[in-house]
Amino acid sequence: MLSLRAIFLALLATACAAAPRPVRPWHLELASSGGIAGRGAGSYVLDSTGALTVTTMTRKQCSYQLSDAELQRVEKLLAAARLGTWKESYLPENTCCDRIEWDLTIDRAGTKRATKWLDEPPLPKDLVALVHAIVAPGDPHALASVYAERCRSNQP
Repeated sequence: MLSLRAIFLALLATACAAAPRPVRPWHLELASSGGIAGRGAGSYVLDSTGALTVTTMTRKQCSYQLSDAELQRVEKLLAAARLGTWKESYLPENTCCDRIEWDLTIDRAGTKRATKWLDEPPLPKDLVALVHAIVAPGDPHALASVYAERCRSNQP
């Protein structure tokens, strides 16, 4: 019979295990197009070094370095993402009218995966979680909430 100490140590070791990390190097591009103005809602390029490039819908481009916590959040979601189960496209047959189209491309150590969708149709939960870490209206922790606003207002 296991002692309480052994059970506690096993639980502690499990809780302290390092979070899974995605295959490195990785590169992610999330771009939007369409909408009423036809310019989308901006685009975001980030990679495993923490480099982030934001392009606003007015085509202004800014570069930033993610904090360790931000990079870890994205990496945790990338590690949990089941890219092989994603469809190439979640676009409906009729893409009319004035809707935002999103295109996501991920390259993990040379293995590329791309998908696209309009606004927010039913998508796999792991895809939604990853995208919401980057662009989630109303989420102050989403990268777009922090960095697109800095870019628009000329903040470093």
